Amino acid sequence: MALAACSSDGDTEGETDPEAEGAGGDGVAVIVTDADPETLNPGMTTSNQTLDVSAKIFEALIWIDPDGQPQPLLAEDWQVSDDELVYTFTLRDDVTWHDGEPFTSADVKWTIEEGMPNNSRAQGVIEQIASVEAPADDEVVITLNEPYAPLLQQLKVFDLPILPKHVFEGGDLANHDANREPVGTGPFQFSSWDPGRSLTLVANEDYWDDGKPQLSELIYQIVPDAANRSAGLETGEYDFVGAFYLPRADVERLDSLDSVEVRRQTTIPSLHFVQFNHENEYLGNVEVRQAIAQAIDRPRIVEQAMSGLGLPAVGSFGEGFPWLVNEDVSYDSLYPLDPTAAKERLDAAGVPEGTTFRLTYDAAKPQFQAASQIIRDDLSALGIEVIIEPFETSVYRDVVYAQRDFDMALQSFTSSGDPAIGYHRIYRTNDTNDPNVNATGYSNAEVDELLAQAETVSDLEERGEFYKQAQAILNEDVPTLILYDELQADAMSTRLEGLFAGVNPVDRWGEVSVTD
Repeated sequence: MALAACSSDGDTEGETDPEAEGAGGDGVAVIVTDADPETLNPGMTTSNQTLDVSAKIFEALIWIDPDGQPQPLLAEDWQVSDDELVYTFTLRDDVTWHDGEPFTSADVKWTIEEGMPNNSRAQGVIEQIASVEAPADDEVVITLNEPYAPLLQQLKVFDLPILPKHVFEGGDLANHDANREPVGTGPFQFSSWDPGRSLTLVANEDYWDDGKPQLSELIYQIVPDAANRSAGLETGEYDFVGAFYLPRADVERLDSLDSVEVRRQTTIPSLHFVQFNHENEYLGNVEVRQAIAQAIDRPRIVEQAMSGLGLPAVGSFGEGFPWLVNEDVSYDSLYPLDPTAAKERLDAAGVPEGTTFRLTYDAAKPQFQAASQIIRDDLSALGIEVIIEPFETSVYRDVVYAQRDFDMALQSFTSSGDPAIGYHRIYRTNDTNDPNVNATGYSNAEVDELLAQAETVSDLEERGEFYKQAQAILNEDVPTLILYDELQADAMSTRLEGLFAGVNPVDRWGEVSVTD
């Protein structure tokens, strides 16, 4: 069938970089982030700081519109075989990289085969691919091992950005100069980076899409202190604070300002959760994890840590995708809030009074600070002492994913539009130390198989049955405890126009303009 086209130093925190003076002037927008990106190569990580910036520099075969439908980008159109195994993409022939070299099918082939070694979201789709062929400069043929329902959803810039083969081939991907001075095809290109302060992108004057971008410059202001992000938006110093960086407690106040627009949206389901390290002598015991699940007050976390911008979790995949929820084994039925019953479970599991667990989180996420304090209080009632360990973002990644030196760790993952893209990595067997995947040590062959089956069918009712079977296992095993589904709120200056051209406000900034 044919589917056509279809860290900043404390004394500089919150200050505007001198280059940003006149951010309210023509063609310049100031975007807030909380920390330096670990790299500007999206093939090496899935961190928010990297993807926020790289989504303006790099592009993918398709983009996702506000209705969740794939639209042509580097691919002008595509066809899918009747057996849903072969996807043939026709590429644009007028695209060049920022260094002037032409974009071709060779870049797509190299990216898929070699360019995404540490992007866990990309690997989720790459492992479905049997082969990639480039029969012509403007044609790419992707053949799958078996049908994969969310393939097109996963060919966007956040999951499979296309990298320049001529820049990276034969080099050391992990330490390449282009990781700090990237070369993309997108509407903006790298200009400068002042670590701890700001990062600047400028318009790609040779961009293939005529008339875009409409902005001359994007300045990323690095603001570790959450209160300063809101204050800067209020005073007009900043233009956009995305949901990932916006203090939830400030949403209502910002929404009341004439100069600020707050947009609440749930189009991209996201989960916040506690990972349990199964190497811990107690947390490796399912009865202990079940006791903790019964003791943690999830509604209180939503109300106090998220200012109500969330839905207490109903199970291991949340409820952002209603077609997969298994109400028969919901958290509420299995683990109704009951500290007394939770204490009895702990005693039966042989956990001594005064046992200590470390609770680790990324200090750049203010909601985790409040959540960790509530979890500490809840477990204190069971006789468990919780030591809260906030870490700077890069340290957190190293401690949790590389070293696995944690007991419990707070984390959040976006679904990126489909549970197979963003949520499978929470539970799938993982023998690596890659970031942003299952760090618990949990491995269940039956769950792995059910998740694999859920990827191969396009019918939602049939897919839902596989997820419901997986939940029957995961909700009992509680390898990771989902706390809540996030309701996102992005805040922006009212002088920005065209921001929500795509499903994700981080994307499609070539469409954005400013008004005085």
